[in-house]
Amino acid sequence: MEKQRPTIRMPLLRKEISAALLALAAAFPARAGSDWQTWLDQAVSKKLSEQTAVRVAQSFRYSFEEHRLATYYLEAGATWDARPWLALGLGYRQQYDRRDGHWLEENRPFADVTLRRKIRAVAISDRSRIEYRDRDGQEDIWRFRNKLTLQYNAWEPGFGLKPYVAAEAFVDESADLQERNRTRFALGIRTDPDRHLLRNVEARWAQALAMDYSVTVQRTKKDDEWTDEYIAGVQIGMNF
Repeated sequence: MEKQRPTIRMPLLRKEISAALLALAAAFPARAGSDWQTWLDQAVSKKLSEQTAVRVAQSFRYSFEEHRLATYYLEAGATWDARPWLALGLGYRQQYDRRDGHWLEENRPFADVTLRRKIRAVAISDRSRIEYRDRDGQEDIWRFRNKLTLQYNAWEPGFGLKPYVAAEAFVDESADLQERNRTRFALGIRTDPDRHLLRNVEARWAQALAMDYSVTVQRTKKDDEWTDEYIAGVQIGMNF
């Protein structure tokens, strides 16, 4: 039985967001046979206690091959620091992907287990995620994701810079298939610009602001062929 597709009301992008996306992508030269994208993420998190926190996030993903917004999602979740080296999380994402001129909805509950360790100035994070993908027009499937991140925390000249590298593998799980069909490799830097750039801003807001700039190479397998996507990403976070 075919799923009934709900009416999709996409939020409108402001002119400022569109301008930021275009400016970011201008720094990356195009290459034939690949897609260049810009991802703008916004997130707000709030600590409920020393061990628990809640988070709400949204993402706008613009494709320069298609010259339009390709993906939008809204996500909410909670995390619990069970141990200094172990964090558990639950969340839910509602995502819209543009395919052949139509917006397709995906609803995605997920659960995370993150192992953490610090070796001198290097923070190591290994996150395993299991998610259920309820997708319009496609088979519903389970997907396993594993993301390894190494972040250097000692180098903080001026702006509290924290460079990092990350790698993530995606594995689809269905009744007759188990297949790795996506990988991501990212190089980025996180910063707390309030120390020097936000001296005249109210202290609470200055301390809460965090920025993340990254360049990601994403390889996706479709119809037995691998395609590349090159992504310039910016995340604006507020942590209370």
